[in-house]
Amino acid sequence: MPAAAFASAFASPPPPWAPRPPPRHASLRLPPPRSSSNNSGGGGGDKPTTSWVSPDWLTSLSRSVLGRGNDDSGIPVASAKLDDVQDLLGGALFLPLFKWFREEGPVYRLAAGPRDFVIVSDPAVAKHVLRGYGTRYEKGLVAEVSEFLFGSGFAIAEGALWTVRRRAVVPSLHKRFLSVMVDKVFCKCAERLVEKLETYALSGEPVNMEARFSQMTLDVIGLSLFNYNFDSLTSDSPVIDAVYTALKEAEARSTDLLPYWQIDLLCKIVPRQIKAEKAVNTIRNTVEDLITKCKAIVDAENEQIEGEEYVNEADPSILRFLLASREEVSSLQLRDDLLSMLVAGHETTGSVLTWTIYLLSKCYTAEGSSSTKESPR
Repeated sequence: MPAAAFASAFASPPPPWAPRPPPRHASLRLPPPRSSSNNSGGGGGDKPTTSWVSPDWLTSLSRSVLGRGNDDSGIPVASAKLDDVQDLLGGALFLPLFKWFREEGPVYRLAAGPRDFVIVSDPAVAKHVLRGYGTRYEKGLVAEVSEFLFGSGFAIAEGALWTVRRRAVVPSLHKRFLSVMVDKVFCKCAERLVEKLETYALSGEPVNMEARFSQMTLDVIGLSLFNYNFDSLTSDSPVIDAVYTALKEAEARSTDLLPYWQIDLLCKIVPRQIKAEKAVNTIRNTVEDLITKCKAIVDAENEQIEGEEYVNEADPSILRFLLASREEVSSLQLRDDLLSMLVAGHETTGSVLTWTIYLLSKCYTAEGSSSTKESPR
């Protein structure tokens, strides 16, 4: 999520920041998520239904039972009911986070049921958390709700496994690779997006930039990782649908009170879990097929890494580099690592681009008004 880092409230506290006034408690009732096309019935004014898995009293109860009511950390608290957070699934989570950021400052606590988060938007504190990862902080909830998708990929790996896998993948992201990608992939995908948007610009029709940026970043990372063009800006694909289905499932699991999805029997009969499993199988089968094909080419050509900034001109993908490095790693681990970059990488980048445009549009409006007033000069 843009401009925010999540750390467990039970971890060691971050270093001190500038003194602030006594914590204020903000209470916000958030709107229901955007309605999907398959919703039945009308009545747009109906009140959102409260889920049984997130009763309103849970936050207060957990704070009392676990002794969090007398918090002396000095961190401002933004109180949001757990079902408020559920209402945001499929919506814009950045907006309330940004609102609380403006109200409470760059570091605040978000209590939601039995879970407690510290939201960080301060660069110095975020750097402290990231540098302390593995010793004072852990991925916790993120790893728990995403394991069904990422397996043992470094997106959710901890400790020694994370260190080993990160060191294996990072060499592929060298300067020459980035230079080639900018020319062959980034610029061309951006140009295709601009062409797509020209139609909307000429007609004045609103456009969902979050969807467009996500499509563009998926195309970019598909070409960068596998030399595979999803072409999601111009066509639909089962893989694209599967990626978003899996991401929505991970979001939903993060607010489930009972982790029933850890019970194999329930996963085979609950429709939501059946859909999620099919989505993950689609993604994994696609990635495994791409790995198999690329490995066959590398083996046939007896390709090996030549120099620290090696790039195969015909296929400069990360997968090609990793296979040519001849690292002794299982196909399963390689698949999970690539899945980490494919799914988590494109979604987060798309979100950052979306909210960057949003904030720039606000700045542009303000500057436009200012320049209009000063135009007589």
